[in-house]
Amino acid sequence: MSDCEKAKANLYELLRGELCAEESAPIREHLASCPACQDEESVCMRLTEVVRRACDEERANCAPVDLRDAILRGLRAV
Repeated sequence: MSDCEKAKANLYELLRGELCAEESAPIREHLASCPACQDEESVCMRLTEVVRRACDEERANCAPVDLRDAILRGLRAV
């Protein structure tokens, strides 16, 4: 497996901080010198941020759990 393949295969884990220092060091070194993988990292970072924002917005638009439970209890009682 090439350095690019290894970096791309572990990129999301790296960005989420799921790799130990020993695992992440060679990937970080490769990213520092590979424009193609830097581009891939940038895309992954943007995608992660968009998903995070969408999840935050979805949670913000949800009714509080207590209210939702009260409504469901009321509906079941009818």
